[in-house]
Amino acid sequence: MKQYPDFLRLAKGIEHDLIMIRRDIHQNPELGNEETRTSRLIAENLEKLGIEVKMGEGGIGVIGSFNVSDNSPVICLRADMDAIPVQENTGLPYESKVPGVMHACGHDIHCAVVLGAAEILSKYGNQLDGGVRFIFQPAEEIDLGAKAMLEQGVLEDPKPIGIFGLHVWPGITLGKVGIQSGAVMAAIDSFDVTFEGASAHGAEPHLGHDALLAASMSVVALQRIVSRTINPRDPAVITVGSMKSGAARNIIADSAYLSATVRTLDENVRASIKASVHKTISGCSDACDVNACIDYTEELPVLVNSQEMSDIALESAKRVLGENCITKIEPSMTGDDFALYAERIPGCYIFMGVTPHGHEIIPLHNPKFNPDEKVIPAAAAVLAHACWESLRQ
Repeated sequence: MKQYPDFLRLAKGIEHDLIMIRRDIHQNPELGNEETRTSRLIAENLEKLGIEVKMGEGGIGVIGSFNVSDNSPVICLRADMDAIPVQENTGLPYESKVPGVMHACGHDIHCAVVLGAAEILSKYGNQLDGGVRFIFQPAEEIDLGAKAMLEQGVLEDPKPIGIFGLHVWPGITLGKVGIQSGAVMAAIDSFDVTFEGASAHGAEPHLGHDALLAASMSVVALQRIVSRTINPRDPAVITVGSMKSGAARNIIADSAYLSATVRTLDENVRASIKASVHKTISGCSDACDVNACIDYTEELPVLVNSQEMSDIALESAKRVLGENCITKIEPSMTGDDFALYAERIPGCYIFMGVTPHGHEIIPLHNPKFNPDEKVIPAAAAVLAHACWESLRQ
């Protein structure tokens, strides 16, 4: 029987190099579908390890293939690369050098972690029972990156047996890991509504058709969907984040616009809410004698961890970090386009704690977000072990 490498010792041996890569990426953040520099940096590091590299379209995105052939199983690791439009306020010596752009979601950490797993596994090509495909995708934050990588055939030739991904999670203590099967992140839908009425003097409202009133009634009525039509045990969120209307206080608005997001963890609930949104807005607009045009988009499915891949990840985390490393997690109403991979092949998304015990929890997308870099070797070791175990089984 093959002996397992000491994955954590190997990861700690390259910890300094991985931290330097992470800080380089952190200082030079790039928004979604602009990650050319980050892609080149990752490609160069993979090539140094003897890993075959394929660049994404336009030099954005990287696919690394190690030991991949048609005659053996392939497992995938995924990292996202994009930053977000936030002005950093950490005061770190490696603070972002790009005004208004920051890695406030930890994707710089994710890149370093998967590069670390790649370096570890690249030392054991003759012992791996298959191949590993390393996916560094752009544009997760704008829900376009996974779609682009899938269109470029990242899950083909041959089709992988599974995929692992991870996210640094400030709500989990450093050293702890959240892994569970089933729904772990929400489906994301969005809708935009344009209301068209007729203008009139504010003192003569009976001569117009008030689009602003129809929009306002809709915002209030939409809240009834979750509170009165969805089982309270089924998590669901409808948030109207933007409403625009009107030109002056004494003019009946002839148009109005609202924009909203919907989050669900069950496909039946998702379909029910979509139908209810159309019914609710149509009812409010009809009551105000206003036309409503609804543009409803189903953006991402529920992110569902497979039982098989979750069991492998759970056992790997325990072997690498100890039996007590696992912590209970609740499904998040945020979403991630890792769901598109996990929809096609068995997947597991792992949540790594990054907040030292007793420290203030700084949430994702916050200008002061500063995950503890000790997570890098720990996460790299867990992912490397999970790949090894998946191929062995």
